[in-house]
Amino acid sequence: MNCDSFDPSCPMSMDSLLLPVTQSPPEISDDNRLKSVPDKLSELVLEPYIASDTESEYESEYESESEFVLESESESELVPEQEPELLPEQDPELVSEQEPESESEPELDPRSDWELIPIEKLTVNDLASRYDDDPSLFWFSCTQFVYKNKAFLKREEEIEKALAEYLELSRDVSPFDAIPIPPLAIADRCGCNFPAPVELTEECGLLTDLSNLALEKFNAKNKGSNFVFDELVKAAYSAFPPTYYITFKANDAAHPQPSDSPATTFQAQVWNMVARKGPYMVKSCSIKT
Repeated sequence: MNCDSFDPSCPMSMDSLLLPVTQSPPEISDDNRLKSVPDKLSELVLEPYIASDTESEYESEYESESEFVLESESESELVPEQEPELLPEQDPELVSEQEPESESEPELDPRSDWELIPIEKLTVNDLASRYDDDPSLFWFSCTQFVYKNKAFLKREEEIEKALAEYLELSRDVSPFDAIPIPPLAIADRCGCNFPAPVELTEECGLLTDLSNLALEKFNAKNKGSNFVFDELVKAAYSAFPPTYYITFKANDAAHPQPSDSPATTFQAQVWNMVARKGPYMVKSCSIKT
């Protein structure tokens, strides 16, 4: 069939022959398209979101760190950074200036110059040049000589003077009537053994016992006498050997009324050969005349 002329009604027109014709797919209505696509949103199950503990801790730490960073940045802007101070051992300049440690110095001999001199070569002048004017007491003795400085010699003179005065005062004094010893006289070794007065209140108990012991010996020695202790009068004491010189009063128990009888004064010497550790012995006991 020839189609020389263009006929629109002709199924085989030029346009259909020369140009490919694409036909659109059949239109689908909106209602059908919605029905054909499954509703996925309706099938999803939405659950509430809860942050875990680790996430919350991380967030809090992050917030605190961020605050600290902000604060440190603000402080760094205000206060300039200071360099750390170096210890003297760490400072290179000071270390370079320090001298190397020297060896420990030998210890000095604590002895005096004269003590370093051999004893056989030591002389009085070696000591006099050092101690003559020293206010402290000093003396030295060896086989060659005895040295005493001026202070020591002066004290010896004072002791001798005090001792001489005491001996003069106590020349005719009985040990039962002992007088106080001057302190300088006591400084002498001999002065330590002089009888010295005793405070009755300090040794009243011991002195009373020793007086009764002396009366027992007196009554035993003098048959027919029966004296009893009344009171202490005074006492003295010497150290070598430990000896008490006691003066006391006693009444005669044989008297019809002993309390009304005149008291008799006794003097007793009681001593101990082992420094008060052994029993006391009555050396003498008699009526004072």
